Amino acid sequence: MKNILLCDANFCVLPIVETLKNKNYHLSVIGSLLSDPAHTIADKSVAINYADTDLLSEHILQSDYDGIVPGCNDRSYLSLAEVAEKANYPGFDNLETVLTIHHKDKFRAYAELHNYPVSKAISDMRNAYTLNFPIIIKPVDSFSGKGINKVENIEEVELFWKEAESYSVSGSVVAEEFVEGKLYSHSAFIKNKKIVVDFFVSEYCTVYPYQVNSSNISTQLNENIQKDLREWTEQFAQDLDLCDGLIHTQFISDNDTFSLIEIARRCPGDLYSQLIQKSTGINYAELYSMPFCGLELPDSVEKQTKYISRHTVSVDKKCIFISSSINIDSLCIQNVQLKYSGEDMKAAPFDKSGIYFIEHKSAEDMENLTEKSKDFVVLETLTIAPKD
Repeated sequence: MKNILLCDANFCVLPIVETLKNKNYHLSVIGSLLSDPAHTIADKSVAINYADTDLLSEHILQSDYDGIVPGCNDRSYLSLAEVAEKANYPGFDNLETVLTIHHKDKFRAYAELHNYPVSKAISDMRNAYTLNFPIIIKPVDSFSGKGINKVENIEEVELFWKEAESYSVSGSVVAEEFVEGKLYSHSAFIKNKKIVVDFFVSEYCTVYPYQVNSSNISTQLNENIQKDLREWTEQFAQDLDLCDGLIHTQFISDNDTFSLIEIARRCPGDLYSQLIQKSTGINYAELYSMPFCGLELPDSVEKQTKYISRHTVSVDKKCIFISSSINIDSLCIQNVQLKYSGEDMKAAPFDKSGIYFIEHKSAEDMENLTEKSKDFVVLETLTIAPKD
């Protein structure tokens, strides 16, 4: 029996927990918040803050793990990548490559060197005048849209630069020229630097400007854009000599051209894996975890088709959550509830009450309704402001 460690215990990793348990592995879960659900399901619960890489490394090197699997956030992935560099665990690129991909400033520099389609960017506030406004200022190493702002003029740069610094673990910031278009993600599983299976997803930020809260498998993205993204992904894998596994890319497209936003090799959060599985029948969480467990990805994977929207329920003002429902014409609705009635709910991007999966009757319904999902949510809250 393989002894596997999953680094993250948040609800987002439950599909990964399920696939690992179904393989009859002995599963240990690590994370400092013991109330997180994966702690109660795993064979062993380890109460360690995995951001403390020295403590994490000491635990892993003293344990007899056959594989170490990152969860659904950058901190989990980066911490395990450091350990994998020391102990030669499968599923990880070398640490220099990992940092090149996951740190926004390093990726921008690498992308410009290799003429990838990215907007012009700078990492020194003093050079902001060289960019065409508006620009986007963001931390190099945060996630979920935290610390990101659109800046309209040079006078606002210092204020928002300092805000971005406050959300960066390393205190580093990148600014890039704003690109017009729609937001998409491309999730591709590669084997020997070739795509085995991939998914294009339309993404919408309708509550907080830089946090995705509604999404669906795209049926309208230009086929030429898809072809170009696939070619770029395989070229990127060649350029950095990437190991087998996931390459997850966010990009902006006007359906004629595309511009890369961010790249990651860890599983996206908010049950993105379930959106893929419910839409296509493909076990995304299983494919994601396989390389970290020393398993070979299949040569090909067949897809099914269902028309599914995912909507994460969030608010723009702090409140006390009571209940939520969604009134939308559909074949089926699943509600993954994350809040109890009476709990405090922070404003996006810091909190959510739950996630809806909505099955539509047709691709047309899905494409028409996904972006409007929040308009169908009935959210009851207390008007009394929660205590600070």
